[in-house]
Amino acid sequence: MLTPLIVVLVGALLAAFSAFWALRAARRAGGDAKTGRTVLLTLAATSVIALTVYLVNGRPDLPGGAYASRLEALRQRPPETYNMQDWLAVLAEDARANPRDPWPYLASGEIYLRANRPQEAARAFDAALRREPRSADALIGLARAVAGSEGTYTPEALAFLEQATTVTNEPAPWVYRAMAAMEGGRDAEAQRMWGEALARMGQDDPRREMARRFASGQPP
Repeated sequence: MLTPLIVVLVGALLAAFSAFWALRAARRAGGDAKTGRTVLLTLAATSVIALTVYLVNGRPDLPGGAYASRLEALRQRPPETYNMQDWLAVLAEDARANPRDPWPYLASGEIYLRANRPQEAARAFDAALRREPRSADALIGLARAVAGSEGTYTPEALAFLEQATTVTNEPAPWVYRAMAAMEGGRDAEAQRMWGEALARMGQDDPRREMARRFASGQPP
């Protein structure tokens, strides 16, 4: 996918080649130095204007069409028809419109995780955390993204989960800590973590029975 910087560089190269060939054609047709300078200036101005219009009104990282028009058409569709790129485009626009809101980054991170793109997920969750330093969701997301990148819950991932337990009384970070302990073969720690998670689950939480069994040391 092209980034705006790549688009600018490609545009500059194309403009340079166009200027070279136009200047050579003008000289072959008998034009003098003044004519050559006029050709170059005209091409340069046209290239700058074209690139500026595209970068302002379009999105080089989205294929085709003016960005505003594409986004407006997208918003007219039911959200359940969106694919991953559609959601990311809408969330990116939400992030631009609300630069202090962590939610678009949290949602983007979750999408990247489900698409098995943990490094991009980590960047999104990190952006969310910068906007809300006490966000348990961002901390848990970072832990999951690191684990996805490394193939296991590393000390860094576990540190994010431990930090998450200090900013929320929800069971989620304890559940992930329990699963990480089980993955690492630390059975006693896993039982303790499941017990902490169970203590924070509501009576109607569908995870209660699973947490109860694991907290008591019963097999899955």
